[in-house]
Amino acid sequence: MDDDSQTPEHGAAKPTLEYALRPYAVSREEIVHRYRAVALMVRQILGVVPHAMSYLEIWPPAFTTYSVLVPSLLDIPRCDLGRGISPDLRSLVVYVASRSYDCAYCSAHAAGMGTIFKGPGGSLLRNAEAMAPLDSSNFSLADLAAIEYATAAARMPSELSLEHRVGLATHFSERDEESIVLAATLMGFLNCAMDTLGVVLEQRLLTQSQAHLAASAWTPNKNYDERYDRELVEADAQTDDGDTLGPIELAQTIAGVINYSRTSLSSIEKRADKIYAQVEAALGFVPSYILNVDRIAAKRVFAHVLIERLHTMQGPTAMWLKYAMGFVAARACNNQLLAAHFAFGAMRSGANVGMLLDALAPSQPETREAAAFALARSIAKPPVELSNDQIAGLMRGHSPVGIIELIVTLATFTMLHRYTSTYPVSTHEPPIAAFVAQHGELLGLVQTPHPNAASWDQQVAKILRPG
Repeated sequence: MDDDSQTPEHGAAKPTLEYALRPYAVSREEIVHRYRAVALMVRQILGVVPHAMSYLEIWPPAFTTYSVLVPSLLDIPRCDLGRGISPDLRSLVVYVASRSYDCAYCSAHAAGMGTIFKGPGGSLLRNAEAMAPLDSSNFSLADLAAIEYATAAARMPSELSLEHRVGLATHFSERDEESIVLAATLMGFLNCAMDTLGVVLEQRLLTQSQAHLAASAWTPNKNYDERYDRELVEADAQTDDGDTLGPIELAQTIAGVINYSRTSLSSIEKRADKIYAQVEAALGFVPSYILNVDRIAAKRVFAHVLIERLHTMQGPTAMWLKYAMGFVAARACNNQLLAAHFAFGAMRSGANVGMLLDALAPSQPETREAAAFALARSIAKPPVELSNDQIAGLMRGHSPVGIIELIVTLATFTMLHRYTSTYPVSTHEPPIAAFVAQHGELLGLVQTPHPNAASWDQQVAKILRPG
């Protein structure tokens, strides 16, 4: 049995994947060298170049996905220019979602998240009061609706109800509601990825959070343990994260990020009808959430993660295994829609019913597949707590590159889980309905993913929205 009370000198390892992968992490200096525009954009908004980038870059496609999801789903730079929801509201949503998920790393980042033009910290003091919003005069009724939504959306399983949808519709236009939902959706990816890794906080944000968030019961948890992480964090003092960008470098950074995103998504279609055709050709159906999301940028990044991260052999992990992990996670989170989607994808990729049933309760717990399925089950009850035995099993069965791919798979599931829990549907897509009719009884799938979805939509449609 692992004795986590020992110091590293006595041989115990910190029970996080970050600690196990630390020897493989890419230095932040190298990250800035390879991806200067992206790194400076994030630094401009958060105040640091995140440690997380060093771990995502172990498998470079993971870094790419992170780098296209963030501006697309946070509406950068449109929101920063005052053309959408306010940056304060955006920061509030991502902070509350992160606190609700109990990701100390993302919470520390989101609390002081600023804008690409003004830099970080502008919302910090306001966000620090968001865990007890009724005790503060800083939050409007609209803010409270967003707080309640983000809190429920981030829970695993989801705690979203009709009341949360009504709250958003009462206080926000359809476009602003979508911005709120997509911000929370992005944090599904980031919360899952960062919490599952257990990324160590950067010195500046650790200090800032201890000063401003501790009063609301924030603690660094596994994201800073002095016994294991002191040297890593102290090294941050030697890293110049820099000042807020000046006008010329800011313009260059924005142009660089736009060019990076354009290049990274060059294989994804730009028109809605062509995106649907591209997704259907790869997956065998068009998921309802691809059809329902209005923002083209969101359609494109959803298509990107589905086609280029999930339904691909670009990494070392078999497609069927990635889909089966999503199936396990969806069943654990009671997301019937995604459980059917991922089961369908697994069987199109070479799995069978027996393999999916074994994924739910592995008959051989020492296999590399069983280690992946155990990781999938662990994300259903955040914060993720892994034992050193679990980590050792993952490291034995999967390369560092493969582990990052597993995490991207589960982060993709969590992102889609947040969106589909917000906007559930009552019927499956036709190919999925046929699949469920054939295999649903054995796999625990039902023909009606969410029995109240149509009623929710009807009641929300009756609300007179502002603006």
